[in-house]
Amino acid sequence: IPYHRTNNYSCIMGEPSSSTTDGNDTPKSETRKRKAASPSDEKKTHETASTDFSNAPASTTNTTTTMQPLFQEGEQPQKKFYRQRAHCNPLSHNDSFSYPIHPSRFDWTVDHYPSFANKSDETDEVNNNKTNTNNLQPTVLDVGCGFGGLTMALGELLPSTTLILGLEIRAKVTEYVRLRIVAARSGGNKNGNGTHHNVSVMRTNTQKFLPNYFRPRSLEKLFFCFPDPHFKRKNHPRRIISER
Repeated sequence: IPYHRTNNYSCIMGEPSSSTTDGNDTPKSETRKRKAASPSDEKKTHETASTDFSNAPASTTNTTTTMQPLFQEGEQPQKKFYRQRAHCNPLSHNDSFSYPIHPSRFDWTVDHYPSFANKSDETDEVNNNKTNTNNLQPTVLDVGCGFGGLTMALGELLPSTTLILGLEIRAKVTEYVRLRIVAARSGGNKNGNGTHHNVSVMRTNTQKFLPNYFRPRSLEKLFFCFPDPHFKRKNHPRRIISER
């Protein structure tokens, strides 16, 4: 392609030609320079910039932001915001869980079943003295409760005096179930009445810390609604139901 001057470009890959006009026999390049050099435009630009910074609200100038929860207490949560990888290594030491040294040292009425707090205190079986725990504990466990479908259903099927507890190792999933229970207790269900006062959820590692929460022969029902075969010999220590 020959290099020659055209009406729009001085050469291939070159700058626009200054020979083009804007209809008033004035080159467009000169018109742009005059507009850019206009003192009134500079004044407007300066005023606009000063107005934007001076009238900015204080919240926008603060660089620190506070994280707000997705849902407030009593609102029905949405599952899509709490999804998490289904598999979790129960032998991992990455997460630190707090657990009692003995089942009698754990009070289930503080965070899990506050409506049952009027029960009489029990006597510690080890030290033979009064403790701050109440004579009650969950007797139905849903191990690996997931998003709480079975746990919530058991709260409606079983008597209201039967305490049901869902156990889950994943943090986001546990928070979702907790919000579901809080919403049901505050009347967020279809009937508008508070229910599921005998249902709760707790994040813990069942394989390691289950004896720290429950006495021997104190449970009535345990639900394992997930596959736990681990047929490979190297994965046998990861079984929850195991002879080892």
